[in-house]
Amino acid sequence: MTGVGQFVNGVRPAPAPANRFRAGRAPRRTPPIDTLAHPTELSVIIPAYNEAERLPGTLAAVRAWMDGVGYPVELVVVDDGSRDGTGAIIEAAAAEDPRVRAVVQPENGGKGAAIEAGVKAARGGEVVFFDADLSYDLGYVAAARAALAAGADLAIGTRDAGPEDTRKRGYSLVRRAASWAFNRYVEGLLRLGVSDTQCGFKAFRREVAEALFDAIATRGFGFDVELLYLARRWGLEIALVPVGMEPRGGSSVNVLRHSVTMARDVLRIRRRARRGEYPATIPR
Repeated sequence: MTGVGQFVNGVRPAPAPANRFRAGRAPRRTPPIDTLAHPTELSVIIPAYNEAERLPGTLAAVRAWMDGVGYPVELVVVDDGSRDGTGAIIEAAAAEDPRVRAVVQPENGGKGAAIEAGVKAARGGEVVFFDADLSYDLGYVAAARAALAAGADLAIGTRDAGPEDTRKRGYSLVRRAASWAFNRYVEGLLRLGVSDTQCGFKAFRREVAEALFDAIATRGFGFDVELLYLARRWGLEIALVPVGMEPRGGSSVNVLRHSVTMARDVLRIRRRARRGEYPATIPR
């Protein structure tokens, strides 16, 4: 493998705000920054599939956080072919708040495809994505942006860097075992040097995100592995951001079915690499 990326050690998450922005807890709103008069600095991307029940609380929490950050930020929410009215909720939020942008996919293409659509729609100089369950405190966005400002091309959350691996809090024994086995399987085949490839919190400089998503072929949950493989191959600088996860119910992950699919995805990634199907360097 060529172009091993550099890991930036010592990146620490921003202190959690005194009023933690969680789904369903919306602090008093302040006038938002006019994103038409100021270039958008950050695009927040949230993929959503059948999230009608909890998405309103998540949107309220993220919009309240946007009010207080002090820089222009947009929220790009991607409906991945939901069947429960998720798309209508996103479109209503976009009609109410010009900082919210709705991307509605007619078919369910998978998490990777949904985030790719969000990246293509993004206008910010930096992009960050996380899941609709808001299981990562929004204070971690500041830590990721600090890593990008320090020279990283991408900043990836890692749940096992602190005193506690927070995946143990809400995952069943079966899911923890599957996660452990998958990460070792990935390391054995691709040598990424990343212990938590599947953390759902990742940030990029926008041009890096565009290049990575243009080059990957995986559209489901295994897309993270392909992103990280290409980042390593292209010699990109990767920052590890320690994050804590607060487990939420209602995950769409089926441990057995998705583990098998993701294992196949990893084999396809290695096969493509051996056939020379990936660019040797990041396209400019």
